[in-house]
Parts: sequence; structure tokens; C-alpha cells
Amino acid sequence: MVGSLCLLLALLIGLRRATETRGTIPPLSVGDRDTVVDGVRWRSRESGGLRGAGDPVIFVHGFLSSSVTWRQVLADAAAGRQAIAVDLPGSGFSDRPWPYDYTALGQAERLLRYLDVRGLRRVCLVCSSFGGAVCEAVAAARPDRVAALVLADAAFPGIAIPIGFRVLRTPVVGDLQIELLTRPVMAYTLRHRLYARPERVTQTTVNDWWYPIPVPGTRRAALAAVRMNTRGTERMLEKIRAPTLVLWGKEDALLEPSQGLALSSAIEGARFVVMPDVGHLPQEEDPAGFSRTVAEFLKQLPETPQ
Repeated sequence: MVGSLCLLLALLIGLRRATETRGTIPPLSVGDRDTVVDGVRWRSRESGGLRGAGDPVIFVHGFLSSSVTWRQVLADAAAGRQAIAVDLPGSGFSDRPWPYDYTALGQAERLLRYLDVRGLRRVCLVCSSFGGAVCEAVAAARPDRVAALVLADAAFPGIAIPIGFRVLRTPVVGDLQIELLTRPVMAYTLRHRLYARPERVTQTTVNDWWYPIPVPGTRRAALAAVRMNTRGTERMLEKIRAPTLVLWGKEDALLEPSQGLALSSAIEGARFVVMPDVGHLPQEEDPAGFSRTVAEFLKQLPETPQ
């Protein structure tokens, strides 16, 4: 029985590898930019801001996602500020070096280097899911660099890890799971785990999420990210001093709103907002509502001292 199951899995993985079209990094399009940080190329999509509008806004995506998740909110949510949505290394259309530290703490360190290279002294961070853990680490380690923090359905130390991620963290079993990630699996996950309403997931939505996955190195980077050791991060949230908005989808099937409440309670002065009729990706399901809520928060920030 076990032998038959192993043979079936091997056949499925072989079929996936044989039929999957190898992904490639497309050239820059309008609004895109490439930035090389310590030899690693970061792709970003950007929107120019108004002079004097305030500190730039950096948007950071979640697990197996990319900067495309911010496409519908990039300009409006930034409230007139310069907006930069990055593809973290290992994701989207950035490089996938190996070896490389793809954990949240490693990405946080590299994100600070990215800001240095871009000449951005102080920024607002808007992040989703896994990107939340990255930005929390940045805000805790360098409070002088973070003017504000928006955490949308974000991961954080002490979170109740969903079963799918617990499987990914398991040796061998997790490797098999990521190997069997296909476009239909991605579509199902979007419709039934990440969105509150399946009918909102269009073919364009699935395409946007899927196109970077077959780029060589994506699956290996994803496994390295999800298998991070969280030891030593237990008190990280206590170190965050930036004005913080915790925003959560009421119908999030991956991380329940109670998780968002726990996150906001752990950060001094954080504001907690629940968005109705959306799931794990409020920026995609209700871009107008997301943009309005984030923009209002950013407009209320005190002016940055010169």
C-alpha cells in the first residue's frame, strides 16, 4: 500500500514537472523597476507621490504571492505618497538566489538593505500575511526607519499556524506538498481558502498568482520561508513603536479575526479594524474599502520631522 502510494506520488510529481511550462522573468513594464541589492535583483511596481505628501509607502506581499496583490490599491492606499510594492527575493519576478535566507527575519534584514540602496531613510510599511512577519521584524529592529505599520491579515509570533503550513513545515511531506502545487491547486486555494467569495476569483486573478510559481527556485524558496525558526521572536511585538493599524477580513478562513485582535492587543496603541465580506486578502476582494481605510490612517499620522 505504502509502496503504491509512493509510486503514485512520484508519477504525479513527474507528470507535473514534465508538463509545467518553465517560468521566466518578464522584462520591465510601465511602472516597474529593478533594484540590485548586494547582487540580488528586486523587482517592484511603483506609483509616484505628491511632493510633501509624507514618507513613502512600501507594500510587502505574503507567502507565494507577489507585488501584484497590491495592484488595485497601490496609488489610492498610499494617500498621495510615493508607493513601492516589492517582490521579495524568491517571489514574483525578483531573483531566487541560493543559498539565501528566505525566512521572515532574513527578508526583514534584506528589506532594510533595500531601503538603504533606494535611499529611503524612513517609510510606512503596508503588508499582508507572511509579509506581516517581515515588516514586524523591521519595525521592532529599527523603529527609527518605520513611520507607520499596516498589518493586513498578518502572520506574527505566536500565531496559530494553519494546518496547511504545518504540513509544509514537515520534512518530506511538505516537500511533496509543494511539489504538487499546480495551477488548479492554486485556483482552488484562492477560491476556497483566501477569498470569502469564490466568484470574485477571475482567471486574471489565478494567472497573476500562478505566473511566478514555475520560475525555477520558487518552490525551494517558499519551503525555506515557511520553515523558519521563531525562537527568540516571542517579545518582538513589544518593541514596535510605530503607529499601527491591524486590518482583518471578517471571513478569513486561514487566520480568524480573533488572531487579528490578539495581534493588535500585543502592539502598544494599535488600532484594530475588521473588514466585512472579505477573506484573507482584503486588498484584492475590496480594494476600494482597503484603500480608503489605509489612506485615512496614513493621513492622520503626525508630520515627519525634517
